[in-house]
Amino acid sequence: MRVVKIVVSGIPRGYQMPREDGNWLLEKHSRQIMSVSPDVELVEMPQGEVHSVGGKVEGVEVLLAEGGNTVHYGEELDRGDYLKFFTPSLRWVQLCSTGFSDNITPEIVSGDVALTNAPGIHTIPIAESVVAAMLDHAKKLKQRRIDQGDHVWGNVKLCELYGSTVLLLGLGNIGRRVARLCKSFEMRVIGTKRSMEEVENVDLVFPPDELKRYIREADYVVIAAPLTPRTENMMGPEEFEAMKDSAYLINVGRGRIVDEAAMVEALGAGSIGGAYLDCHVEEPLPSDHPLWDMENVLVIPHDSHSSPFIGDRIVEIFCENLRRYLEGDPLRHVCDPARGY
Repeated sequence: MRVVKIVVSGIPRGYQMPREDGNWLLEKHSRQIMSVSPDVELVEMPQGEVHSVGGKVEGVEVLLAEGGNTVHYGEELDRGDYLKFFTPSLRWVQLCSTGFSDNITPEIVSGDVALTNAPGIHTIPIAESVVAAMLDHAKKLKQRRIDQGDHVWGNVKLCELYGSTVLLLGLGNIGRRVARLCKSFEMRVIGTKRSMEEVENVDLVFPPDELKRYIREADYVVIAAPLTPRTENMMGPEEFEAMKDSAYLINVGRGRIVDEAAMVEALGAGSIGGAYLDCHVEEPLPSDHPLWDMENVLVIPHDSHSSPFIGDRIVEIFCENLRRYLEGDPLRHVCDPARGY
């Protein structure tokens, strides 16, 4: 009987309960994976252990991995460690994230190794962070904290989300969840989608090439799209020029979807109202970057997805795919290197 060796390596970004040994599975997670089939061998291999291996990691058929990028965080797998698992035995890599870039290898492009991602694991916390950013801006909570620190009993002119317009760049899992939450505030919701079809809780769907036409209507612009050749620098000088001077930008997608120089210029000139930036062109954001010192900017270190439930969601997706893999059924969430998602 064939035994399928599964290795779990790299701690998911934002995971709140890593173990001291550099691993992250809870006992309930291990039981859940092992309950899929008696024909699996589950091995946890912390990033540090992989890093110390001089050659390849042999005999692994399935890899549940966090990392694989040139730029990595904490105890994620770096690019070199990730590549050590690509031996003739490897058949499937399940990522602990939605986005992918450097994770692509020749084996994945050729189809010898399947690559699947984990869409939806960050949807709820990121959507909540988006609404929190809107409320923080509308209710001027930063000024409230300043006044409290200075013992100032001062009135502040606030705004409402009610009746305002939010434009969503990207109507995937996160965009649709944000739309649902915004509708509870009775906001008008518009958004971009490559295929023209109705989307629940969205009042107007338009193609990405009409962004400049509709962005002038938005009080909030939320970037929730994947980084692809089509979306890179989608927010450029013309789009910033078309925005209301009171409009607020929220980026929970990828830094390179925005022309950073154009954004910094617009923020510095006050031609847009401000920004909540969870992602940046260069991460970590350099300490001398002008965004740090802009009063109308909230810099977030790419962790708006932080949640105690990340691990549970990853394991649920992995176990569903593991059942499919063992039964020879098509895997869900297979990544397409050509499309970028």
